[in-house]
Amino acid sequence: MSNLGHKVVLLATLDSKGEEAAHLKSLLVERSRRCVCVVDVGTSGLPAFPADVSRECVSRSGGGLSSASGPADAMDVMASGAARIVRAMFDKGEISAIAGIGGGKGAGVFHRATKDLPYGFPKLLVTSGRPALLAEIATTTDTILLPTLVDLFGMNQFTRATLGNAADMLAGLAWKGVEERTGKTVAITAFGVTTPAVQTIKSSLESAGITVVAFPANGAGGRTMESLIAKGTFDGVIDLTTTEMADLHLGGTASAGEGRLTAASRVGIPQVIAPGATDMVNFGAPDTVPPNFADRVKFQHTPMTTLVRTIPEDTAEIARQTAERLNEATGPVVVLWPGGGVSDYDRPGQAFHDPSANTAWRDSMKETLVPSIPVTETVHHINDPEFAALCSDWMIAQMEARP
Repeated sequence: MSNLGHKVVLLATLDSKGEEAAHLKSLLVERSRRCVCVVDVGTSGLPAFPADVSRECVSRSGGGLSSASGPADAMDVMASGAARIVRAMFDKGEISAIAGIGGGKGAGVFHRATKDLPYGFPKLLVTSGRPALLAEIATTTDTILLPTLVDLFGMNQFTRATLGNAADMLAGLAWKGVEERTGKTVAITAFGVTTPAVQTIKSSLESAGITVVAFPANGAGGRTMESLIAKGTFDGVIDLTTTEMADLHLGGTASAGEGRLTAASRVGIPQVIAPGATDMVNFGAPDTVPPNFADRVKFQHTPMTTLVRTIPEDTAEIARQTAERLNEATGPVVVLWPGGGVSDYDRPGQAFHDPSANTAWRDSMKETLVPSIPVTETVHHINDPEFAALCSDWMIAQMEARP
């Protein structure tokens, strides 16, 4: 990627966001960007100015608007076409960043067009899209989001301020390419309540020459990790903190979706699995907790995070769903069960201490797993050094055995 150009792609619907696109382009040129390539993804009305890549070109690349039966189909065509065009420019080393301006539809097209660009490639979106859409973008890409708060209907003091910030950021952003990977790299899932174990495991693996990349088990972290595993980024995964499965099952805010715990099984890399933080489901402020959890044990982690304790019926189902995913594994898997507790809040005298719920996870796991996948039971707490050593020792042995 040494021949990468300094071109910035600007994706916008020039029929409805043309004034804003023209303003951002002029700001970028002023800030010493060599070239700004405007891609028009509009589908109605006349463009405010000629684009470097016309909507007709984008449409042809996406299969043609004539095949679209409605607005949603039209946007799908434009998103598909823009994705192909942007990827081709990236593969040729012509661009160093991409920016988008749009409301809900424009944000959706930008997301589709950029979501498969590499992690770390600068992606910036100025948008008035609804918060739920922005949350979806934030949990699936590393896009920099600049919400306008006001609607995008021409230039005013609010939009000028936001576009000025966007231009300043883009002027300092550049794609330098991902460093070549040397040696083995292992992913690990982490939460505040499993941090001591993660730190110990990381230290042990790094002492063995293995690079460790930690992902927060907050929904976005799990999705990102699954995506990178599927792309062959890692040689192994220590899925210590599988709490996202609890949120998936019970509708918490930290769910990583149905795809959680699937990529490593498909790719065939070694997996260590533990029930880290499966004692909790994440919600927002106390008034956001669903009424059906009114009688559950709760813990106020922060003013904006309320944790609800899982009960044995929950943990048994969480383990069953986890085991079914592991049964599809094409590589080595070991399940480690910490009998002393699964999080810092799950200790004697702490709010979530409930050995029966943890035992239900273990029993359901053993009942559902295929016989070829071992379950190692321990008396240790998940944050005990001895439990961390079991995780790291198994993974180090797997890495040493792999070419």
